[in-house]
Parts: sequence; C-alpha cells; structure tokens
Amino acid sequence: MLSLRRADSDSRPLPDIGLLACAAVLVLIATAVLYSALRGIGEAVSFPNHVARVFVAALVTWGAYRIDYRWLARHSPLLFALALGLAGFATVAAGFRAGTRRWLDIGPLTLQPGEMAKLSLVLLLAWLIGRSGHEPLSVRAKVGWFAAAAALILAIAAQPDLGSAAILAGVGIGMVFLGGLRISWPVVAWGTAAAVVAAPLLWFFGLRDYQRLRVLAFLNPENDPLGAGYQSLQSSIAVGSGGLTGAGWLSGSQTGYEFLPAPHTDFVFAVLAEEFGFVGVVVVLGLYVYLGLRLLSIAASAAHDRDPVGALLVGGLFLMIHLQAGYNIAMVAGLVPIKGFPLPLMSYGGNSLLITGAAIGLAAAVQRRHWLA
Repeated sequence: MLSLRRADSDSRPLPDIGLLACAAVLVLIATAVLYSALRGIGEAVSFPNHVARVFVAALVTWGAYRIDYRWLARHSPLLFALALGLAGFATVAAGFRAGTRRWLDIGPLTLQPGEMAKLSLVLLLAWLIGRSGHEPLSVRAKVGWFAAAAALILAIAAQPDLGSAAILAGVGIGMVFLGGLRISWPVVAWGTAAAVVAAPLLWFFGLRDYQRLRVLAFLNPENDPLGAGYQSLQSSIAVGSGGLTGAGWLSGSQTGYEFLPAPHTDFVFAVLAEEFGFVGVVVVLGLYVYLGLRLLSIAASAAHDRDPVGALLVGGLFLMIHLQAGYNIAMVAGLVPIKGFPLPLMSYGGNSLLITGAAIGLAAAVQRRHWLA
C-alpha cells in the first residue's frame, strides 16, 4: 500500500498506513492469543500488564515516527555505548534467571540489554556505512566499528544469550552487504575453512551442557521426551492438533492444560496454530511477509532518493525483525533447535515490544521523508 498525501495546501504526507496497520493487526491478533496463553500463568505476567505495554509501545512508535532519524543516527554512538555498557554490566552483575543474565532489574522495571543492542547496532551501522558513501571511512574507522560490533555481540553471548548474539551477527553481516561490500572468493574460502575449524571447538568449549542437550534434542527429541525434548514435542503436538481451522479460541488443550511450555513468550506461535489452525498460521505469515515487503519498499525508496542512511536503517530493521521472527516460527515448527526467542509484535514482553515498536516508527519516519503519492 502506497503512502497517502494530505489534500491541504502544505501536502504533508500521512504515515505509511499499510506498515502501521499491518503491525497493529499483528498486535491485535497477539492480544487475543495471549489472553488464552496467560490463563495458567502467575500474576507476575498478567493480561492487563500486556495491554498496558501495548499502549506504551504505541506511544514509543509515535515518538519514533516524529523524531528525525538522521539526528538519531548521528548520535547512535552514544546509544551504542549505552547498550554495550548495559550488556557488559548484565554479564557480570545481573542475577541469574532461567540460567542466564539477560535481564537487569532497575526499580520496578526490567531491562533486557540484548533487545536494545539490536536497535543500537542497526542505527550505528546505518550511520557509519551510509556516511561512507560521501565521506569514505579510513581503515582505522572500519576496524573500529567492526571491533565495537564484535564487542557487543560477545557481551550478549557471554550472558549467555547465543540467540540474540546470532541475530546481532546476522544483522551486522546483512547490513554490510546492503552497504555494497564486495567479498572475494579467497575471503569466502578462508571464512568457510575457519567456520569448519571453529565448529567442533564451539561444540566442546563454547557451549554449555544444556545448550548441547538442546541441539541433541532437536535432532531426536524422542530420546528425552520428559527432559530436553519436552518443549519440541509439546510444540509439535500443539501445532499438529490445530488442523485446518484450529480447536477454537480458548479451547486449545495443550495451552489450557498447561502442557505447552512458555506459551506466552517463545511458543506463542504454537498457541496460535493450535487454536486458529492452518488458516490462522497463513494469515499471520502473510502479515509478516507484507510487513517485510513494506520495509523493503521504504528502503528502496530511500536508496532511490540517495539517502543511504535511511535505506540502511530500514534494511537493518527488516533484518532485525524478520531474522528473529523467522527463527521463532521455524523453532515452533521443529525445524531448528530451541532458543529463547520472542516473536516480534506477538510474544509477551515489554522490551521486545517496545524495541519493535520503535523500529516500526523509525521505518515510518524514513517513509515520511521519501513518500510517493
């Protein structure tokens, strides 16, 4: 859907209705699904809390839409330094929760540095790579931002949050390619060889016992149906039982009888599949595809108008949202190992929802500057 133009004399552009409406519909569907998923969860994670977070996220989206994204990109090193500092602090000082140090408790608020890290990395790379089109960066500058990105990824991985670290690495690599980096075949060959050598080292020395169990459970969950394979098996049962139209809202047995683990966060898509079936899955997948197409269209428009910062920013936001969404959905379907990934715009959790809302608002801000009637 193309953006619209006001009929008045100043011809100010309206927000990208298609982008914002798509995100809003995903949140509304998620709200219905979460109402079902939260029935058996304790008071600490309640439905009213989610509704309140949706309203806050809407305000954040509007604020991001109204901000000058170029000004924000220019100041991205400050935001990046804050994210890096919080990630490092969480790694050494945060209390353990679910075996990791991903969360910082600041008074009544709970901050997840890994979510802020994604947006800060996108902004930093959009500014540095985009600026290089007019002011070529020195080798020292390129090494500097590569080292900074690597430090952030390592800080997140050390919590340990290998999933978010992998998303950060994917976003960084993807944005470098979007920025026009050319990779020679020798570099590809050496990189492949390094990955082959690093894989066994990572398996024996880089992964913890429970992480290795997750990989083994992914390969054969029936070997430990009540332990490491439990999440994968229960998710498969929930998805498979949905059929064409689902068991009906509030009627999913896996969710209602609390067999499905983390139904409000990591496995919210399984609740959708069980209660709304194949039809619901297709609708939500279609919305994510449309959301991605809108983001890519905005990025292409910015690139056409010679705004590399805007183009790279929206391209990075596309990668940030859809890499995570793709992995979460594939995880629920049993196609990849289990990781603690929220589904953007749908999972319960304030940090993910606020950061994704900010991403949608920033993309709409870029569209506002490069709109077409």
